[in-house]
Amino acid sequence: MLQTVAPPGFGKSLPLVLTVGRHRLGQVLERMASAVSDQVRVEHVSASFDEAVQAVEALHAAQPVDALVVAGASGAWLRERLDIPVVMIEVGGFDLLQALAQARVLAERAAGARAEQGARASIGLVSFDQISDQLQQFEAQFGTGIVQFSYSGPEDAKACVQSLREQDVGAVVAPGLVAELAEQAGIPSVLLYSDGAVLQALRDAVLLARHRHAERARHQRLESVLGQLQDGVVAVDAQGRIQALNSTMAALLGTPMAALHGRRLDEVAPVLGAGLVLQGRLREGEASEEVVQLALRTLSVRRAPIVENGQLAGALLVCRDQATIQRADRSLRASAGQRGAGVRWRIEDYAGDSAAARRVRSLARQFAASDATVLIQGESGTGKELVAQGIHRASARAAQPFLAVNCAALGESLLESELFGYDEGAFTGARRGGKTGLIEAAHTGTLFLDEIGDMPLALQSRLLRVLQEREVLRVGATTPVPVDLRVIAATHADLQALVERGEFRRDLYYRLAVLRLQTPGLAQRGAEDVAAMAAAMLHQRLGAVGVDQADGLRRVLQTLLEMAEGHAWPGNARELDNWVARLLACRQDLLGVREQGLKTSLLELFPELAWREVGGASCAEGAQKLEPEPSLRQARLTAERERVREVLQQVHGDQRRACEVLGISRATLWRRLKE
Repeated sequence: MLQTVAPPGFGKSLPLVLTVGRHRLGQVLERMASAVSDQVRVEHVSASFDEAVQAVEALHAAQPVDALVVAGASGAWLRERLDIPVVMIEVGGFDLLQALAQARVLAERAAGARAEQGARASIGLVSFDQISDQLQQFEAQFGTGIVQFSYSGPEDAKACVQSLREQDVGAVVAPGLVAELAEQAGIPSVLLYSDGAVLQALRDAVLLARHRHAERARHQRLESVLGQLQDGVVAVDAQGRIQALNSTMAALLGTPMAALHGRRLDEVAPVLGAGLVLQGRLREGEASEEVVQLALRTLSVRRAPIVENGQLAGALLVCRDQATIQRADRSLRASAGQRGAGVRWRIEDYAGDSAAARRVRSLARQFAASDATVLIQGESGTGKELVAQGIHRASARAAQPFLAVNCAALGESLLESELFGYDEGAFTGARRGGKTGLIEAAHTGTLFLDEIGDMPLALQSRLLRVLQEREVLRVGATTPVPVDLRVIAATHADLQALVERGEFRRDLYYRLAVLRLQTPGLAQRGAEDVAAMAAAMLHQRLGAVGVDQADGLRRVLQTLLEMAEGHAWPGNARELDNWVARLLACRQDLLGVREQGLKTSLLELFPELAWREVGGASCAEGAQKLEPEPSLRQARLTAERERVREVLQQVHGDQRRACEVLGISRATLWRRLKE
């Protein structure tokens, strides 16, 4: 039933055309197919009607068929039942005249054989579905002896031949099936379809098959691209029928991809497809985005128009699962935090014009030009990490990772795995493939070790080896990994004192303290630096909340800082930022208040200022000065001790909580308690 014109395996990348026909038509189709076999791959199906439908469907399932070449009733039968482009063999006027002339010769021969020379034999012309009105009028005027017949299917073919016999037709011009049956009934026949008509149909099929083949290749490329996307993507035409989608979208719809092509999206998922192309924004060429609920999933759906030749041809939907968005957001934020581009601060961001601030910036710039290890010491809140980030950003490693870890925030075992990583199976619960430690991850970049003074002694030994040998050994591994990184360490503690007490390795101390930098506290930097930092903090917070009373708040801040002149700033920058945030939160009670009332309000909101009243007039009661007047330092220490005692009582002796409230480090609290 199936015959291939080209040799097996020839032209597999060429479009595929099937010719369908039996008997005499099939022979003509097979013979003429060689004329186009260099442009398309032609295979012949020797079948008709339902049998042909089944054969074509089987071939199409194995390999897409680009076009069919068919004729007559069988061709119409296939066109109604298959979703494949069909080229019908059309009979031209010249072809018909030639066929009728041949039939006349056959009819006269048949009449002569019956010794009926006196009678002119009639010719039967059989066509599919309907007869020609023009030919019927021509016959009525000129009496050529042509009798027309029609049939509509395989059931009518035999009845049509019976009619030919009853009309005593001498010869017949008919499609393949009727011509074959007529021959069997003893009626000479001429095939309706000439070689020229078949060749023209094949050439038309070549053009159609090439176009369909190119469209299918483009469609496959599109779906290959869509298949690589994690988002669900579906393209629909102007009627909302699915033209292309990826496996992610099919999974969201809960239906196999093969079963979705050609279906209306609003039938498969009404929440996605209802009125899709008719939406106003799509008709105007604009994209839209919304959040929808599909089954148990919350999806972010972006709809964009597909425009062809200036006309709206359909729409593209991109559906992203909310969980996927959250995972991507976490991944991006984590990645950004590990790269040089994620470093927030520059050396210039260390604000202030005091000699101490200028000295810090000068040393930081010098250290950035070197690749040696840096040790930054200073109280909590004095900008140690800001300086570390600034050094990294100004160095040759600026485009590489900057990773930070607080050595005081993690237990020994957790800190070890975070710093050095571990191999798969190193301990119970170790994840598959192991884990890259921060030292490995900071390769070619900078590792910032905050609160290095709190690192356990056992890990100090391992860190020393990393600095000496420039290689890291994961937990549970046997092969070290070479690393190229710069280490910047910071601490509020006196490392030299810890070394003398045996709480910090001496050799590690000297490895870390190649370049040393001391960050001064606010009390050492002067009122101008405090004012500059406070103004920068206020500007940043105003931008974040969009408050428009900037001038009034700056005036209140200036008054607050004047009242705080001589304040010890035990919490340094964190305490100052705390004040700015508190001022901004309570701005409604401060804006528009007169000078004396403003000071009273500020004293209520900032009890830290109360120490000033030990030596001065009380704003609340106007009491006389105390005698004898204590020194400024003595008054400050007294106020600080009272504040510490008050906070400890409030938090029931919880020193960690007291440090958070006071904005000071644990070491500073210990010193205050010792005093």
